Amino acid sequence: MTMFPTEEASHRMSTTGRQGRPARMSRDKIVEMAIEIVTQEGYSNLSMRYLADRLGTSTMGIYYYFASKNELLGFLFSLPDGALDDRVADSQDPFERVVRTSEAVARFLELHSWALAGVLDGHVGIEQLTRNHGRILTESVRDLGFDDREAAETVRGIWRIVLGESVMRSSPRPAVVGARDRSRVSGRAGGSTMPSVAETVESYLAGRLARVHRRLPSG
Repeated sequence: MTMFPTEEASHRMSTTGRQGRPARMSRDKIVEMAIEIVTQEGYSNLSMRYLADRLGTSTMGIYYYFASKNELLGFLFSLPDGALDDRVADSQDPFERVVRTSEAVARFLELHSWALAGVLDGHVGIEQLTRNHGRILTESVRDLGFDDREAAETVRGIWRIVLGESVMRSSPRPAVVGARDRSRVSGRAGGSTMPSVAETVESYLAGRLARVHRRLPSG
């Protein structure tokens, strides 16, 4: 399983790099080129040697900043994106935290096509991608009254909703004839009947909670 750096380590790497690093290279340049490669050529073409060649440096110039390709990928997927509002993370309502966190992950994947491709192609797991968001989501689901098994099933269901929504958002819209058809495939605009990720997650959570409550002993 791909090992990702801790949040503390990611922050430390983002500001310091490794001692003795070449002056002409920077972490930002490496990250920018890595994203360009995976976006234009795919994850299978990303290697430390190829990355160094594209940047006009030696592989050691890359290793000063990242010990391995896995560490580099981990750093890419832990980049702060601002998608999750701190006010949502601090919300006292676990239901709201679940819904808003799900929306944040969907926005991240919509904004960063390279991240969605990495998940769909199996180069990174959704749990690793959403390491910080996933922690908030899992804790919030448990706060709703689910036991560990039910919480795990619920979180997996939410990830499927988020991924499906992200794929739909990123798919090219088909050319259709007629205002009704255009409205149906154009997303949220124009009175579309397509539910948002928030509405879908809310309905899913309500159904899960109803089933749990029915199983609870009365009195």
